[in-house]
Amino acid sequence: MTSTGLQSQPTSAIIAEHLRERVVDGTYAPGAQMNEARLAGDFQVSRGPVREALQRLVQEGLLESRRNRGVFVRELTDDDAAEIFAAREVLECAAAAVIAAKPAGERARIATALSSIAAELNAAIRANQEARTLRLDHEFHSRFVDSAGNSRLSRAYATIATESLICSSHGVGAHPPLGDFSTHHEALVQLTERGDIEGIHAAVHRHLTRA
Repeated sequence: MTSTGLQSQPTSAIIAEHLRERVVDGTYAPGAQMNEARLAGDFQVSRGPVREALQRLVQEGLLESRRNRGVFVRELTDDDAAEIFAAREVLECAAAAVIAAKPAGERARIATALSSIAAELNAAIRANQEARTLRLDHEFHSRFVDSAGNSRLSRAYATIATESLICSSHGVGAHPPLGDFSTHHEALVQLTERGDIEGIHAAVHRHLTRA
């Protein structure tokens, strides 16, 4: 998220975004306790906005509140990963149905935007930048779902996609070899432009069942 985008949000939302990033990149490891007072000092704010930010991430499933103990980074398991990827498939296929019904010109514009991300992803693969590849995979699929133009679908997908990125980044479950990402995303770009809903469903399933 850009600094301009962050500045336009409430303090608690800004803090939540920073904390979310730190959970994803492993700065706050699974099982780590989130100390409200220390975080308030780090962000130079009162404890109120920090408490709101932590509660938001608890609601998203990234943190968990333990009775009489505090708030901790959630530890995702292989079973969690299987559920997350299954949910992603349902949501991405729902988006595909909407996208496939759009006019050819609009599908072409969506495919062009996806192709741009795929090109960056391919460059990251060639450079053997796994963390960047996973981030761009997250961006590609989020852009795909957002292209359906359904705000509720996008909101539902955002949390699932973040959990998915955490799983992949932290080695929970398994994701396809980086080389496979290239062919998977190139296929999705072409299928999106053609509006081939059955092909998109098959490609999404292939990508996520390997994840």
